Amino acid sequence: MKYSILCCIGILGLTACTPTTPSHVQVPEIRVITPETSGHDFRRNYTFISNPFRVTELSFRVGGPIRTFSIQNGQFFRKGELIAALDDRDFRIKEQRSGAIYRQAKADFQRIANLYEEDNISGMNYEKAKADHEKAKADYETAVNELNDTRLYAPFDGYVQQTYTERYQDIQPTTPIVRFIDLSRIKVEAYIPEEVALKYRTGKGPSCTITFNALPNQKYHPTDTYLTQSVTDNNISYLFTAILDNHDNTLFGGMSGTLELSYQETSIHSSQSLLIPQSAICHDETAGTFVWRINRQNHINKVPVKIGKVQKNDKIEILSGIAPNDKIAVTGLSALAENDTITIQD
Repeated sequence: MKYSILCCIGILGLTACTPTTPSHVQVPEIRVITPETSGHDFRRNYTFISNPFRVTELSFRVGGPIRTFSIQNGQFFRKGELIAALDDRDFRIKEQRSGAIYRQAKADFQRIANLYEEDNISGMNYEKAKADHEKAKADYETAVNELNDTRLYAPFDGYVQQTYTERYQDIQPTTPIVRFIDLSRIKVEAYIPEEVALKYRTGKGPSCTITFNALPNQKYHPTDTYLTQSVTDNNISYLFTAILDNHDNTLFGGMSGTLELSYQETSIHSSQSLLIPQSAICHDETAGTFVWRINRQNHINKVPVKIGKVQKNDKIEILSGIAPNDKIAVTGLSALAENDTITIQD
């Protein structure tokens, strides 16, 4: 009995001497972000094959054998330079004959007009002389024009893309002689969908950047852009045309590349909608969809939010519930509780 009492006293003494370990609550350390505005670059890429700014089929307005034609595909001509000429023998003879008839008719008309003013000739003779004069003048002007039309000149600075005939060949009027192209500017075309066309039409036109596969490190911006006002005949899209300056002659027609259209897309729901990482979104039956917001005292609270569309880079649109300067937790969410004090990671 005495032994039992001594054991109990000893145990109590040991217990009394054991130091009490104070309880320690670890403050969670989490990473936070501030929301981004929802306006962001929206990009669409379209492939293309470039075209010359102008392509025309040159032809003579009169027919005959070709006398001058010594050109090659790819040859450059300045505006007004001679490309080809017909044998003008018959046209010169016609011009000379009609010129002589016109000069005679003009002199006759002037003489009869003087007599008519003095009332020495009938009105019928005067009218006949006047008609003969006008007909001779028209015939002469036609002959002069036809003689001039025996020479084919470059309508603008450009290149011969293709020839269709040879020297000495007898050709008919309007028969194509050469295909002539203007490379001072380059035309790039792409078919764009309705949503992008609407951005262009409403004055929020997308910015346009053009790159060529053969020149990947160079970016080009058009001097002019155009959009068809209705869908194309064989497509449900709209034709977008961009014009590039090419006075340094670095670009060709037929080059492949990519046309990028980008614009700031703003949510249709709210001008103040924000973007946060999808990983910051939580959900439970009581609070619904919410995020954890940190106040100035580093206390954390649930804030219900209304979400919108999922955006690129794993972001989601927040339509209401938070402000642009709020601090939102994005890590350690499962261990958080209402009014917890947290430490923000650097």
